[in-house]
Order: sequence, then C-alpha cells, then structure tokens
Amino acid sequence: MSLGPVGMNSGMDINAMVSKIVDSERVPKQQRIDSQRTQNNASISAYGRLRESLDTMKTLMTNFRQKEAFALRKVDTTNESVVSATATTDAIAGRYAIDVLQLAQSHKVASNVFAEDTKFGPGKLHISLGNRSFSVDVQSDSRLKDVVNGINSAKGNPGVRASVINDINGPRLIVAANQSGEENKIQIHSDAPKGSTLKQLEYKTLEQRVKDLEKARSQAQQLITPLTPEQQKIAGKVAEKLETAARAVDQSVADEIRQAAEKAQSDGSTAGELPDTAVSAVADAAKKAQDYVRPEERIPGWSETASGTLLDSYQEPEAELDQSAIDKSGDVPGWSNTASGTLYDSYVTPKEAQAKLRDKLSQEEAEIESAVRSGAMTPEEAKAQERAKLSPEERAYIENIEKVQSELQAAQDAFDAYQGMSEVQAAQDAKVMLDGVATLSSNNNVIENAIDGVDLTVKGKTKSNQPPAEIDIEYDRDTVRDDIHQFVDSYNQFYQLSKELSNVDPQTGEAGPLAGDSVVRNADSRLKRVFSSQIRQAPENLKSLTEFGITTTRQGTLEINEDMLTRQLNNNFDKLGDFFGGRDGFAKRVEDAIQNMTGVTGSLRTRENSMVEQNRRLDGDQESLNRRMDTLEQRTHDKFLAMQDATSKMQSQLSGMMNALGPSNG
Repeated sequence: MSLGPVGMNSGMDINAMVSKIVDSERVPKQQRIDSQRTQNNASISAYGRLRESLDTMKTLMTNFRQKEAFALRKVDTTNESVVSATATTDAIAGRYAIDVLQLAQSHKVASNVFAEDTKFGPGKLHISLGNRSFSVDVQSDSRLKDVVNGINSAKGNPGVRASVINDINGPRLIVAANQSGEENKIQIHSDAPKGSTLKQLEYKTLEQRVKDLEKARSQAQQLITPLTPEQQKIAGKVAEKLETAARAVDQSVADEIRQAAEKAQSDGSTAGELPDTAVSAVADAAKKAQDYVRPEERIPGWSETASGTLLDSYQEPEAELDQSAIDKSGDVPGWSNTASGTLYDSYVTPKEAQAKLRDKLSQEEAEIESAVRSGAMTPEEAKAQERAKLSPEERAYIENIEKVQSELQAAQDAFDAYQGMSEVQAAQDAKVMLDGVATLSSNNNVIENAIDGVDLTVKGKTKSNQPPAEIDIEYDRDTVRDDIHQFVDSYNQFYQLSKELSNVDPQTGEAGPLAGDSVVRNADSRLKRVFSSQIRQAPENLKSLTEFGITTTRQGTLEINEDMLTRQLNNNFDKLGDFFGGRDGFAKRVEDAIQNMTGVTGSLRTRENSMVEQNRRLDGDQESLNRRMDTLEQRTHDKFLAMQDATSKMQSQLSGMMNALGPSNG
C-alpha cells in the first residue's frame, strides 16, 4: 500500500522500497498458505465427487429394495385408444378381453331459446344433483345471466354449473353436472306462479312427470274411496276365518287321495292300473283341489299374521245372503259367498256413497245457483249455507273430494303444460364387459379394482366391427433388468472416477488430488467384498452376483452376461427378491457399506471434514500473516521517513554554511 509521497529532496521512492522489503518477507509464507489451500480444496472437491457417486449407487439400491421391484406388474394393451390399465402387486398375471360398452358422462340439460330481453322472477329454483340439493332465489325482473350467476354462486351448490349459449335464434340456458355418472342426475323445480318464465327453467324427465301424475291420481283414489276402520276389521276377520276353512279343504283333499292310494294298494293294482273306484276317488279329490282357491288369492286385506285361535274355532257357514247383499257383492271389500249376509245388511258401498254425494253436490250447486240468481247472497255465502246443512262426515268427505280434484287437476295441468328444459346429454356410468361374461361400471371413466389389483381407464367405445381390446398383465422384468443395469453402471462410474482422482498420469506425471490416499482404495475394496460375498437366504443357484452373469473385468469394472441375466429373469423371477431384498439381502449390504463411507461418521466424510478444518486453520494463518505484514510495512515506512527527514536537515544545514561563507573572491 502507499503510505506517503515520494521523497522530494532525496529523490528516494519510499513506497517502492517498502513494498519490496515487505514482499520479500510475505511471498514465501503466502505461497505456502495458497499451495496448501489449493491442495485442500482439490481434495475436498474430489471427496465430494466420490461421495456423490457412492450415494447415487446407494439410492439405487434403496429404491430397488423398497419399491418391491420383483412384485411389480407390467401392463400392456392392444388398443390404447379404447382402454389402458395400471396394476399393483396384487394383480394376477393373465390376459383379459375388454369391451367398452359406454363411457361415463355428466348430465346436461338445455332450455328453449329465449328473447334477449326475457325477464325471470320473482321466485325460487330448487336444483338437485343426485341426492344433494340447493336453492336459488330469483329476484323480480332478473335476466338470464343473473339466473346463471345465482346458480353458480349459490351456497351449497354441490357441483352444478350453468352457462348461456348464444344460439342464432337467441340465448339458451345450459345446466350441467361437473361430476359424471348415473347417480349425478340434475332435477330442477321452480316455485313461481303459473305462467311465470321461471317455469320454463324447470327440468323433469317424462318418466318423473308421469310418475308425479300417477301419484296424484293414486292419492285421489285413496281419499275418495277408502275403507273405513270398521270395513277393514270386517275384511280381516273374514280372511282369518276363511284360512281355517282352507285348511280343512286341504286336509280333506289329502285324505281322499291317500285313501284312494291305500285302496288301490290293497286291491293289488299297479301304477297306472287303479280300479275304477280308486280312480273316481282320486278324480273327485283332484277336482276339489282344482276348484279350491286359496284365501290369499281371493281375500283383499289378507294377512299372514291372522289369529290362529280364531281360525281353529271357525266352521265355514252356508251362505245366508239376501238378494240385496248379492246385488252389492261386487262392491264389498272382502266379499265371499261363504260370509254371512248379516255382515253386509247395513254396509254402504263406495258406489252408493259416491252416488249419494253426487246427488248432494248437484242439489247443493242448484241451491247455490238459485240463491245467487235471486241476489240474496254471494256464491261464497250461499255455499257456506248449503254446507251447513250437511253432517260433519258428509261435509268433510265433500271437502276431501274438492281438495283431491283440485290437486289432481293441478298435476294434470303441470303435465300438459310442461315447457321446461330438455336433456341434451344423459347422465351415465362407464360400462365394460370383461371377458364377455362380467359387466363392470363406474361413475367415471376409471374403474378401480376392476380385476384384483388392476384399475382400468376407458377412453373410447369398442367399435362393432373390431375385436375387444386385450390387456396383458405380467411380471415387470424389464424394470428389474433396467435397475440391475443402473447399479452396474453406477459402480463403474464410481470406479473410473476413483482411478482418475487417485492415480498418476504416466505421460505427464501429474498426480490426482487423492493420489496415494488409502481411503479411496479402502472404499473400492469394501464394495468388492460385498459383490463377491454370498447371500445365505437366497436359493442355491442365486447366491452371488456371478450367477446373474455379473462379473469383474481385468480393468476392475463390472460387466453383465446378458444371456445369463435373461435366463434368471425368465426362470427365477419370483425368487430374485430372496437375493436382492430383505434385511440381509444384497441391496441392503451395499447400502450399509456405502453408509459406512459417506455417512456422517464415514471414512470419506471424515477425511473431507479434515480438509475443511485445515482450510479454517489456513484462514487463521492468513489473517496472522496479514497483520504481521501490515506491521512490518508501517515500521519500514516510518524508518524511511525518519531517514528522509534527517537527510533533509543535513542538506539544509550544509546550504546555510555555504551561504555564510559567501562567494569566492578569486
């Protein structure tokens, strides 16, 4: 560094002289530090490269052991555009034929075309996706895009997406499920007045609409002509008693057939040659059995839980029906010719009740019309007055009829006036035929565990003029072969690297950074001992690498005899795991050997750390040298400055003396 100006009077270059003195002291020491640091850095780099190479081999062996390579399955398909498959270790090797009958698809419905300025609401849309549902409030004068936004942002929407398609004739609403499968069907119902445009956003299948209508009709029929509790009791008692009669008839028939057979046997007749008396008895019994109709086939309200006590004491009576009972028999629930006519004398059939009610309704309508025409009262007042004349039972029954008729008419109107959305894509599962016998399905296009351990992904339907796609499942020999090749290659890479770092170039005489280092030789020796050792738990013909065709060349690298390896893969694939796998298998031994070299306390790691520590000490030597040189430089510079000052003073004194003597007189 520059400590001051060059001496002006003496003409000395103090900085240059100081630098030369300091450098002569620094250079030998600095060269020693730099040389040692360079050597250490080269060794650290070399150890790091060896460690990375060995760790690569270790990782290969770890993966080879842990992924159960010898249990992996390989899957091939003859038509990837139709089906692909993946297999786990549970899959059974074999060939399977796959016919893809249909792909899974999501449900999609579309509305009719609307005018651009069509407004919807007020009202509410109830939308369901399978068994999950949500609701959307539609405000007054909403546009189609507002309905779309309401559906898509609705809280609890399980996966229904709406959008607007701009048809050339106007916008349409499209509502689609984002999940495929038959169980994810869309249904849309609207709460809105009749004639509201919201009704055009409903979606029900024709089957559902018919079902709703039939349900309304069934409810109407049940409300109009139900059995009273007393009628149900009568029908139940008749059913109970008739079962006892049936038992008696069954026993009678059986007894007559048995008696006929015994008589035939006593007469010495053979099969097919019964005497006329026996034939007649059997024929009579058979006719009784044929004519007999069991109670469960002819009694409404039949129940298997009927009381056995009543049945046991029942004796079927003769008919005691009068003509009136016979006339109404077709309308009486639980009717039987064997039932007592006294049960029916006071019974009013549904037809009779309806006829009477119709008469009352006609009379009521006439009275109401007369009262309204005369201006005496309003229709509502006149109706209330006429209803007051009826008994509570009659009034309740008429009101039921009116309610049912209203609901039935509403259901019929809804069926006839349906103008809602239509289906453009059905919800359906993926379906495949396996080996022509088993049908498999899934709500998406992945059929998991279609075969034990095999997942199928269907991509397209099998064409009618093409054979089924076939999938082959077999041991994944190619992957194991690749793993073995990678292991051999990784060792050879390590071996070549170790020679490069530890040898001396015979042509240049340049030594590698680890020349003469015993750690390198020991690392290779340790691996070679593992390679040559036998695995005790392995089968007799698979105890060492040489039996796989893996041997050491004269150059020290490994090589593979492909024919021997192929034979072992083909003939003993299911036994290879006994050699490579397990806690004491070949792969684990290689892992342990490398861990002892590259682990935290391993030989290579220890030597590498030693070099790093030496560099830290060199850093300290460098700092100490820098401090000494700075002190030397300052001290030397100060000395030169003092000498310069002394010289200047001497020159000044000499000049003064010369001036005092004056000029010479000569």
